[in-house]
Amino acid sequence: MNSTGNYELLIDKINVFIRKYYFNQFLRGLIFLGAGLFSAYVVITVSEYFGNFNTSFRTILFYFFIILNLGFIGWLILPPMLAWLKLGKSLSHDQAAEIIGRHFSDVQDKLLNTLQLKKQADADPQHGALIEASIDQKIEALKPVSFPSAINIRENSKYLKWVIFPAGLICIIALAAPSVLTESTKKLIRHNEYFAPVAPFNFMLQNNSLSVVQGDDLKLDLKLQGNKLPADVYVETGGNTFKLDKDNLTRFHFLFTNLQQNTVFTLTANGFTSAPYQIKVNLRPALLHFDVDLSYPAYLHKKNESLPNAGDLTIPAGTIVKWHFHTQNATALRFAMNDIPAPVASVGPDAFDYQEKVIKNSVYKLNPLNATVSHSDSASYRINVIADEPPTITVQEKQDSVSLKALYFDGTIQDDHGFSSLTFNYKVGDPMDKLHLKSYSKPVKADLAQTQSNFFYYWNLRDMGIKPGDQVTYYFEVADNDAVNGPKKSPVARKNY
Repeated sequence: MNSTGNYELLIDKINVFIRKYYFNQFLRGLIFLGAGLFSAYVVITVSEYFGNFNTSFRTILFYFFIILNLGFIGWLILPPMLAWLKLGKSLSHDQAAEIIGRHFSDVQDKLLNTLQLKKQADADPQHGALIEASIDQKIEALKPVSFPSAINIRENSKYLKWVIFPAGLICIIALAAPSVLTESTKKLIRHNEYFAPVAPFNFMLQNNSLSVVQGDDLKLDLKLQGNKLPADVYVETGGNTFKLDKDNLTRFHFLFTNLQQNTVFTLTANGFTSAPYQIKVNLRPALLHFDVDLSYPAYLHKKNESLPNAGDLTIPAGTIVKWHFHTQNATALRFAMNDIPAPVASVGPDAFDYQEKVIKNSVYKLNPLNATVSHSDSASYRINVIADEPPTITVQEKQDSVSLKALYFDGTIQDDHGFSSLTFNYKVGDPMDKLHLKSYSKPVKADLAQTQSNFFYYWNLRDMGIKPGDQVTYYFEVADNDAVNGPKKSPVARKNY
């Protein structure tokens, strides 16, 4: 075999040694990692079990344990593992030769000198042949030596005691008192949660719910269960401590008043503290204010108007009322007119509109609501409706001084909003013979647009063709212009001729 082949075999033997060296370092790192992990776990869990640390200190221990083990992995595991896999920095051949030489004193100088001669041969080609011969001679002397045997993996067994002791201690605790490990581990994993110390009694809240509406009171009912019951119980909230009222040996109560926001509290007795409780305060829906738009019936010739902050109303019959409600913390609004509910439209956040035509005196109620509060304070208002009064008519009758069959009528009509008609009505014939009884209605001229108007009417009976034995019944009738309920008619008392 030529000198080049011999040197490559030598380098291969050194490379095998380097890989075994890092594999040995990797195994030793695993042992030290296990020793550190198990020891830290035993110390921390036992300390937590008997020390019952608060959340802040448990958080420190939790992250200390993680950082400690990550440090061990980064220091003892990753470097040798990466070097063993040829992914990271590893020993040079010269460094490996020094380590091998410390184990084989008879080859220390030969191995290192061989590597140095090879470098000289590569740097000085003129004397390369002579140097190569010297290298081959040294390599022949090194062939019997197994470099990897310089690493004794079994020597790591002497470090196993550092793993066996804490691991054995964990097994003993797990068999004798498993709660020491399980409870402490649970508390460390959930390090940001509060765990109350185990007390010889239990705090038993009797409230079905810890939820109230904003501004309301909440009576806290407490029952104690256990062998050793405390004489007094205290509630801690908002940095203040209050004593609960005692009903009997096991029952206590306390009144939270005028709750405005979510309230967290704990119960304490004889040095033991309960888990935190929270009173959920639901925002109270409120009606802030509302405005109304009034659209009056057209026949009234009254200008429509808007009224701010209007509750009770006095309006003409037939007025269309449109409410604009403004609320707080409300997602719905219950509207009931005369106890009849009606849907109210949402037109935006905390804004609602409703419209109705009002005919009669009414009472309407308002209840703002939201998803968590289905019953709130209600408000009631009255609507006083001004009814359209019936028209009135007065008539004076005069007989013609020349003809007995001619009559003159002077009259006055009155109404609050005007008239739709004024007529003179009469019937001619035998009242017993209704089949042949004839009826007539004649319009009478008057200013119907006014609320009061005078009129005059002349009636000539000779043009009617009255027969002997006939009876004439006549009267005036006026009708107003009520466009809501229909015209109301008022007749004058009937007269016979």
